[in-house]
Amino acid sequence: MSVIPIRPSFASSRTRPPAERPAREVVAALGELLLGPDADVPLPAVADILSAAIALAEGGRQKSILPLAVAPAELVLLRRGAEAFVSYYVADGAPEVRVLDRALPLRALLDGVADTATKLAAHDSDPTSRDLVLRLSERARAVAIRPLREPPPAVLKRGGALERPPVEVPLAFGFEASIAPVADPPRQSAMHSDVHAMLFDGKLWVWARDRRIPLVRGPIMLAIARMVAAVRALIDARERGKPANVRLRAGSFTVGVRLARGGDRPVQLTLGARDAAPVAIPELSVEEAALPILRLASDVLHALVSVDRSQSRNLRLTSLRDEVRSLRRRARTRPAPARAVLHEDPDRLRVACRAALTDESPAALAPAPRALRFDARWEVEVEGLDAASTFLCGDRLVVATPQHTVALDREDGNLLWGHAQAASASFMTGTVLVRVTGDGRVALCDVEDGETFATARVAPRTGGPPCGVLATGGGAPPVVILAEGRAGLVAVDLRTGELRWRYAGEGSGTFGLRRAGRILLFANGDGAVSALDVVTGELLWRHAVDGERFVLRPAIAGDVVLAASGEVGGEHGALHGVDLFSGQPLWRRRLDTGPASEPIAAGDAAAVPLGGARDAALAVFEPRDGTLRWMTRDPGVCVGGASLVVDRLLIVNAPAGQVVALELEDGRVAWQRNLAHPVADDVPRRLEPVLRGGALFVPSAAVHVLRPHDGTSIGEPLPSELVPDWTRVDERGWVYVAEESGHLAALAPRPTLTLVR
Repeated sequence: MSVIPIRPSFASSRTRPPAERPAREVVAALGELLLGPDADVPLPAVADILSAAIALAEGGRQKSILPLAVAPAELVLLRRGAEAFVSYYVADGAPEVRVLDRALPLRALLDGVADTATKLAAHDSDPTSRDLVLRLSERARAVAIRPLREPPPAVLKRGGALERPPVEVPLAFGFEASIAPVADPPRQSAMHSDVHAMLFDGKLWVWARDRRIPLVRGPIMLAIARMVAAVRALIDARERGKPANVRLRAGSFTVGVRLARGGDRPVQLTLGARDAAPVAIPELSVEEAALPILRLASDVLHALVSVDRSQSRNLRLTSLRDEVRSLRRRARTRPAPARAVLHEDPDRLRVACRAALTDESPAALAPAPRALRFDARWEVEVEGLDAASTFLCGDRLVVATPQHTVALDREDGNLLWGHAQAASASFMTGTVLVRVTGDGRVALCDVEDGETFATARVAPRTGGPPCGVLATGGGAPPVVILAEGRAGLVAVDLRTGELRWRYAGEGSGTFGLRRAGRILLFANGDGAVSALDVVTGELLWRHAVDGERFVLRPAIAGDVVLAASGEVGGEHGALHGVDLFSGQPLWRRRLDTGPASEPIAAGDAAAVPLGGARDAALAVFEPRDGTLRWMTRDPGVCVGGASLVVDRLLIVNAPAGQVVALELEDGRVAWQRNLAHPVADDVPRRLEPVLRGGALFVPSAAVHVLRPHDGTSIGEPLPSELVPDWTRVDERGWVYVAEESGHLAALAPRPTLTLVR
């Protein structure tokens, strides 16, 4: 096995011998000095703490923020007179305060850190580094603490609902905060992130239907930030038309939001502290629950900036302020129900999409080989391998990891090229690899050499995972259509990187894209199924039904679009048939329960997985009129199984290691095989069967080769110990298997002899 090196090695990162490791007890003693005996947390570099303490003593700074390299935490040293106040908090998402403003004599801080640095220097094998630390320690012991002018006093700010609000106001917040301005002048050329500035002391209360209830005593900004996060979850759920039940915590404060289905006042807000019973405020509208919290956050932010103007350049506060403004607009804007739109010239689309209407299934299934045996040809290791970003492209395999892209020769696994290219998602579009970063940069790479030949910039994707689809052929320019922003789509020309068009959709959520010729179908949380022209981005039609929501990707059977409405796993649902070219509704069939996953176009039939884990079923309908053809117990589609239509069989490969073939005419089980143990064996990430040369390659705990018409084995399972998270078969019958542990292998069929009479 060979290893593909895609991460540089650093000679300086070797593990030090035990004799050179810093004494743990020395560092622990420094932690006890700074944070107290109960704070067992990592610390910044001792030299950084020593430099910050000297700067405080000399008056160069009155506040130092020291971020840690090993954890998302910060140590803050703040000088007030002859004392230093020490704070420590974890700043990962919602800040978690471990120590806040622990007073320590500045001279004791200087001496203690200097003693620690001197002891640690004795373990340093680098004489230059040791001498620098020792000189810095002597400077800390000898420094004279420069007197400073008296710091400005804290300013008491009060705002919000100080008195009882009118009876018709169901919810209002009030606050009182003691804010001390930062004495250091702001840096004019840079914005900064300062969590410590948000940890000012205060009181927070709520008026809930004529009752004044105290909520927080202490750093009220942390509780307010969590309430804003709860509002974000509430508004996101309303826009998606889904119920929600969110509970968040900041220290001892807890906020909970529950959004029920339907009704004018579907929200229940729960507020409380650890030492008091939580208060539930039911029967609120989304606006009544969200706007008072956003108004409170805005008032407190304004009070903080009015006392300390330097906080207008605090990245934490500006980010929170921008989010409050955005949420306020979204809370006041009720999402309008999607409006149905019909296309006025369906014949034009019918002509343009005639190639998409041809039957893509083979006219006749090739005869399966009598026996197949495979030999392993090569195996390589690629660090960071992702099954979703591994592609078989002609004579090479392309593996796109989050930091690198490599191409391997399919014959021997040798490295053809490799490039350092950061990306959060990768899509293969013909012979062009599309790499998209989290900040919206798009790189188009030629798979021949891996070089980027064009770039583009789109809005960063929010509200759902990245997704894209290739659109080409039929006289249309080759483009890749990517999801951007919350609900938008953008088409990027695969030849030049030019943006061809941009569509600003509504709603938010995961895009489900399906293309048929010049038509791009999608559902993304706005409650409708829409169709765009892939050449112009023009909205062709939109199918919407009052009281129903479409959240699943539609399927296409001939010239009929099959769209399932209802929440996944919900109690109600329906299957809709829509004309592909005009958007005209053709029929609607009520389902006994909500859909479990997207519809499946199975030749001249439409299969819909229904129900939950216990009552899952598979229903098959006639696409032309929606007549129920048959219904049977779910063969595994509802729990993540992958399906393939071969001749008149619907073959389903289930995660539990079972493969079932159903007759499309009546739902009868044509054959069934158990390929793996449902509990003991590993489950591949991708279960799609592959049909090649009359043989069916089925990934399970191993890759099995079966005859499609009866399910009998064609030889033994492939001799590979890899879990087939990704499986591809080329035109020669070579099988390529990748496991997300980072291993990729190729297996080739042995030559066979045939008796010729």
